[in-house]
Amino acid sequence: MSTITATRNDSVVNYSIIRNMIRSIGRQHWSVAEAMDEYDIPEDQREIYMETIAEEFFVS
Repeated sequence: MSTITATRNDSVVNYSIIRNMIRSIGRQHWSVAEAMDEYDIPEDQREIYMETIAEEFFVS
């Protein structure tokens, strides 16, 4: 399986990790913060991941 990444604000966002985080949130009833902890998202990149999740995976 290939890893899909994108650059946002000079940070690399890994879409495979985001997909896995969303699955874990749904299946294991984790909060987003718990998923980020579990998947070892660095503190300085968490805002970028939150923005990406909101923009790319949820309809507004």
